[in-house]
Amino acid sequence: MPVHNDDLALYRAFVDNQIENLQCLKFDPDRVVWHYTSGAGLLGVIESGTLWATQVSCLNDSTEVRYGSKLFRDALVKLRQNMPPDPEVEQMLDQTTSALLEDPSTPSHAPSMYFVTCFSEHEDDLSQWRAYCGGENGYAVGFRARGLFGNPNSLVVRVNYDTEQHLAVAEQVAAATVKFFRDGIEKGRAPSPAEWMGEFLPVWTNFIGQLAPLVKDEAFRAENEYRIVHQLQANEMGRVRFTQKETLMSRHLPLTFPHPAAPRFPMLPIVGVKVGPSRHKEITRISVDTLLLQMGYGGGHVSSSSIPFQAT
Repeated sequence: MPVHNDDLALYRAFVDNQIENLQCLKFDPDRVVWHYTSGAGLLGVIESGTLWATQVSCLNDSTEVRYGSKLFRDALVKLRQNMPPDPEVEQMLDQTTSALLEDPSTPSHAPSMYFVTCFSEHEDDLSQWRAYCGGENGYAVGFRARGLFGNPNSLVVRVNYDTEQHLAVAEQVAAATVKFFRDGIEKGRAPSPAEWMGEFLPVWTNFIGQLAPLVKDEAFRAENEYRIVHQLQANEMGRVRFTQKETLMSRHLPLTFPHPAAPRFPMLPIVGVKVGPSRHKEITRISVDTLLLQMGYGGGHVSSSSIPFQAT
């Protein structure tokens, strides 16, 4: 028996409240945020008029999404240790915590339907040139945040790095997991608790899965990251694209955005491009400016990094 619409509304309201608690939606919509990419990535962005979102388990740093899962698992373990005996709830908690164990052969976020695209407040940051652009010939593409709004089933968020807030949210998610599971049993949502667990857990974990990409360890605070978090819909499955990385095959979803000046072909809300440290920044700047002009964005939007190039 599917989870009732009334239950879904409660789950959605709970997750929305946690997003509000994390203050991920509180930022200046006129802020310019920067997407760091390689030369091939820049050409793909400009020529296709899309930004690729990456499935959360396929991100370059897989520890990012595991951070939220560990917080949730720890909160569930703590809750189970302190709750009165309840065999049905204990079975559900045992299954959930086991699923969240860090086993590379069965990563818990591998089936997740959430995809993310990453940005930073910083337009000329050496650590990000190195991490995301391969050093020379990298680019930072600037977008006004409000231009990224409006994509169905997507949120534009500012990443939260506050450990205390993360722990508080994890505790609330753990408590809500028990509450909503018990509610379903009491309301007779399924013929048995075991069958309800099979119905409840996939739906509930999908809802709370939206929270994991919103938080990162405070060690990454200097990145000042923003993200588009998109929930893949069944009718988008045919648009998923795949790339072979060194250690895995990754999943991506091209995202398009409304652009008032481009009703007939895809364009992005680009406000500028920064050419990263390289030996030929001025030649490259003129080339990128010509590319933007050719693709309808106009000229004069490209600048060069102030960081000197160091050959390795």
